[in-house]
Amino acid sequence: MRHFYLHKRAGIWYAEIVNQATGKKLSARSTGARDRDEAILVIGEWRKNGIPTGRHRKPRPIETVANLESILEVIRKTDLLSEDAVLIVSALKERGLIDVSAEKNNQGSIIFSEFMQTFWDYNASPYVKDKLAHKQSIGKRHCYDMRHRICKYWLPVFKYRVLSSITKQDLKKFSLELAAKGLASSSVNKIMVSGNVALAWAFREGIIPADPTEGFMRFSGTPEKRGVLTPQETAKIFSVQWDDERAYVASLLACTCGLRSGEVRAIRKSDIGENILHVRHAWSDFDLIKAPKNGEVRKVPLLPEVKEKLLKLLAENPYGPDEAYDPFVFYGLLKDKPLDSKVLLKGLKKACAAAGINCEERGIVFHSFRHYWAARMADHMEAEKLTRVTGHKSRAIFDHYANHIIDENLEEIGKIGAKVFGKILPSKTAWAAV
Repeated sequence: MRHFYLHKRAGIWYAEIVNQATGKKLSARSTGARDRDEAILVIGEWRKNGIPTGRHRKPRPIETVANLESILEVIRKTDLLSEDAVLIVSALKERGLIDVSAEKNNQGSIIFSEFMQTFWDYNASPYVKDKLAHKQSIGKRHCYDMRHRICKYWLPVFKYRVLSSITKQDLKKFSLELAAKGLASSSVNKIMVSGNVALAWAFREGIIPADPTEGFMRFSGTPEKRGVLTPQETAKIFSVQWDDERAYVASLLACTCGLRSGEVRAIRKSDIGENILHVRHAWSDFDLIKAPKNGEVRKVPLLPEVKEKLLKLLAENPYGPDEAYDPFVFYGLLKDKPLDSKVLLKGLKKACAAAGINCEERGIVFHSFRHYWAARMADHMEAEKLTRVTGHKSRAIFDHYANHIIDENLEEIGKIGAKVFGKILPSKTAWAAV
């Protein structure tokens, strides 16, 4: 039986050593020699001292190299199941060659799409249940958006991949491919978060042996900013005729109190005080009634002119009065649901158009009123006092004293608000008769 075969490739001699026990040839290896006699001398050295392998070119006996190649050939040609892969990993671990967790029923062997079926399902996800159990906020809309990104972007690439097989390099390649499609940096980051959060959680729970998201680099970029109206423009849109009184008053409330859209829609009769407004809830079309963002209940000064309009809407509420029912100020088509957010945005866009303002070009949305309030008030007050009213969480050390700080400064903020927003306070002709 021959001991080796020689052939030349690109001027270099390659050798195929024959395994004398099986008669099979090993994979061709370069001798590094351009002369045939020199190549034969290299092969003689291999047969005597072993074939150099690995990164450090450590000589190993021909029989060992042959056995390794046989193992790899079996792995490549055999129709292995994910459970088989776990057994292979277990064997390597027993030899002390790797240091990862591997069990026969390890959940890391499940398919990516199967794992994701429940991960962002608000009602079934163990991740969501864990968050809620630890009093951390997570909403149905957030889960819906995350699940949508998984279905649209992740599944076409990773649908049939075993969860534990996804590597850092896979994630890097995937993110670069998303960026190459022309998606904005912020969009790529959101897409990556939808899957990375799930993979990182799987690692923390011991479902997969390594965290492929560790050290993942986010894309940088300037996020798209919402537009902010000028004082002159704000005065103008509140002087034109509005089609819907509810949209007008909602915009006025957001502008003079710095409320978010969901907080405006959730306002009920019981939230209206003598000269303050209690911001206890927010409304989400997915979560329905819930706590305000950051979970922070707060009080804001309520200008008399704005309070008057709120009470007028309450008097017109078709579902009241009813002592057993605490009605929404901004009532909708159903008794237990407030006005649709689309009505608010539609009313704002129409008012802006009537005032000669292009909402699309300027990036003006309903949330712009909140930015307007903060910008105007910041001209007259310390930022720390304002954060107690806006509901932003700036410094955790102040959270315990939030209500105390609000009470001390409500009167001051109210006086400044009356001065700042005096030019846009309602007139009797601010909306059309309905």
